[in-house]
Amino acid sequence: MNPHNNDRIRLDSKDDYLALFHGINDPLKKYYSSSSARIDYAVNGVGYGNRMAGIEGFARVLWGAGPAVDRLDPEWLNLIRTGICNGTDPAHPDYWGEIGDFDQRMVEIPAIALALYHRDCSLWKQLTEPEQYRVIQWLGQILRHRCADGNWQFFKVLTGKVIQKLGHEADQDAIDEAMQKIHACYIGGGWYRDSSRGRQDYYNPFAFHYYGLVYSVLEPEDPNSRIFRERAALHARDFLHFFAEDGANVPFGRSMIYRHAAAAFWAALLYAGVCPFEEGELKGLLNRNLRWWLQQDIFDPNGVLSVGYAYPQLLMSEPYNSSLSPYWSNKVFLILALDDDHDLWRTPEKAMPVRGEQHAVGKAGLCAVHDNGHTFFLNAGQPGANYHTLTNEKYLKFAYSSQFGFSVPRSGSLKEEAAMDSMLGVQFSDIRMIVSRQRKPVEETGPFFVRNRVEDVCVTESCAASTWKIGDRVELRTYLTSVKGWQIRIHRIRTSEEIVVYETGFAVGNPPENPGEVRTDGTGCCFEGGRGFTGICSLIDGITRNDCMVECNPNTNLMDWEKTCLPGLISTLGKGEHLLVTGVYAHRDTEYGRRQWKNCPAVEILPERVEIRCGNERKMVEL
Repeated sequence: MNPHNNDRIRLDSKDDYLALFHGINDPLKKYYSSSSARIDYAVNGVGYGNRMAGIEGFARVLWGAGPAVDRLDPEWLNLIRTGICNGTDPAHPDYWGEIGDFDQRMVEIPAIALALYHRDCSLWKQLTEPEQYRVIQWLGQILRHRCADGNWQFFKVLTGKVIQKLGHEADQDAIDEAMQKIHACYIGGGWYRDSSRGRQDYYNPFAFHYYGLVYSVLEPEDPNSRIFRERAALHARDFLHFFAEDGANVPFGRSMIYRHAAAAFWAALLYAGVCPFEEGELKGLLNRNLRWWLQQDIFDPNGVLSVGYAYPQLLMSEPYNSSLSPYWSNKVFLILALDDDHDLWRTPEKAMPVRGEQHAVGKAGLCAVHDNGHTFFLNAGQPGANYHTLTNEKYLKFAYSSQFGFSVPRSGSLKEEAAMDSMLGVQFSDIRMIVSRQRKPVEETGPFFVRNRVEDVCVTESCAASTWKIGDRVELRTYLTSVKGWQIRIHRIRTSEEIVVYETGFAVGNPPENPGEVRTDGTGCCFEGGRGFTGICSLIDGITRNDCMVECNPNTNLMDWEKTCLPGLISTLGKGEHLLVTGVYAHRDTEYGRRQWKNCPAVEILPERVEIRCGNERKMVEL
């Protein structure tokens, strides 16, 4: 359900963005507790419990309400002011409590602190002196406790600086220590690693760089501010390639339920006056992403943002995602803190800045490809510990798409349940399981082992490569490149025993009411229907690879709740070394995809390299 479904929603003036803030957040008003200190709206569980989730909901509204505090109506102002006063009052039944180490409330504190600071401390000035004292005491707790050594360190820095700006003391040593830990996360090229265990994902734009830009406005003369601004401008050159022309961003990594928070980085650049592109181009990037999201089914029947991606989908939730976590996306409304006479409100949005068809994002292990409105990543993978839900699916598939997203499993046994799009799964021939096919028990090989960790990662402008292993039994070196919008995958496989190899392309929705068509041609298979075209084929002879079109379970794909058709190839490889070369093509424009499918790349295997030709384009991949 989406009451805002309009691809031409007006987003020009400050009033336009304020109206959108209200459209997204006003449905929450009736769920505020009697004390106003929580929003009681729990329709799913969360690791830290739903009482704390109510505090989270209250705070996440403030990412948007804070910048707009001088334009809010009395009802909103009363909810926010009363909630802050009661939540920070130890004598009140709805007191937000004493925080501890690694406490979820640390995540929410900066939104509260910044709301008090925005617009010339407008909200802060409405509090009495005793109320202000209690607020400072509650906020200041964060500086006395340990928190995750990643983007959470910014929570200490921002909160401490706001406390100081409000005329109170804050532990400068704790702020300085947190700042040092932030800089320790920086790995160059405009990218941070989110702690020693962390990865490079959307927490760079909507966390690290967002907070750094906010800090640069809080403390414009601090040398750290210049560093944060320079890093953000550098990051923008890569992040530009995360977006398609229609505004969709490529889903990749954790916390996908935060949706249009992806565009908050563009809002933060505008807020801080950092313009790596023209102001109108930044406005266009922000607006197109907002409009794309407003065309998706992201609201529940009560008008509340749901947990999911392009539709409500609990499979995509993290252990730290409550029913109200999606309001992290309110970060896009930071631009409401700009003055009413700011140039932005008169600047017309512009089209995408000029960019090439491919762009290496080496620090994230990615190569971005743009093909006639379709943006996708070729993914070498990132070394690191797997501790987030569905890490293999969120970080280690071969490709991620602005049009087809990626899929997550219902189970890891059957192909239909595993929904293993853009992956290569290995099965050992001696491991068998019993399944039901056409109402009869059948013995099949299983389960699947997929890319779980990578090493020797190498990303260039034309290729992304890495090595991955399955114990000491199988070693695979995978090379990913693209020509004319085709994915080309080269796998050099060494195995100590017989294995079954199953490789797939992108999954495309196949609604029962309007089913598409499956076609095979001896070297691969493809599907075309109302939701798009997808296909996979073998590009070299010598190894028998049978086509395998799978209809995956509904609610497994991020973009489409219907069953999806997933093209694949399956083969049996004996002990020894093997070379597989695979072509994958997909596009939302079915007719365009059909034409491109007919222009299949040609491959020549040469000593220690592979030559790929498609039309007038030629690429060489060194093995």
